[in-house]
Amino acid sequence: MRIAVAYQDGQIGEHFGHAEMFAVYEYENADVNRCTKRLIETRDLHGHQAMADLMHRENVDAVIAGNMGGEAKAALLSLGIVPIAGYMGNADDAADLLILGNLPILQGESPCAGSGCSGCSGCAGGDCDCTSCSC
Repeated sequence: MRIAVAYQDGQIGEHFGHAEMFAVYEYENADVNRCTKRLIETRDLHGHQAMADLMHRENVDAVIAGNMGGEAKAALLSLGIVPIAGYMGNADDAADLLILGNLPILQGESPCAGSGCSGCSGCAGGDCDCTSCSC
């Protein structure tokens, strides 16, 4: 599985469409101990579609960014790539959490939206702002 993360100084970049760099993580057999990371500069790309096309060429399965607009999400989804937004923090940790199934999907960000999925898991059952889908 390949995960791209908008990347800035080791942290999750603030916005998909304005990212100057992405880290692409390739996990062998979904094993966090068997992962390679490659940085891709994107300063010369302009527009959501150009970024989405790059993710497609890189065979990315999911993209994590701090923020992502509706057009960017739609462009990624049209290429079979899952958009994940609303996170801050260490990029390496976020990619590992996603591959392990421990990165909660935030309300309104679920790739399963409208499918009837609900509930909150991965938040120790406490009061949280996430849903987890198994669709």
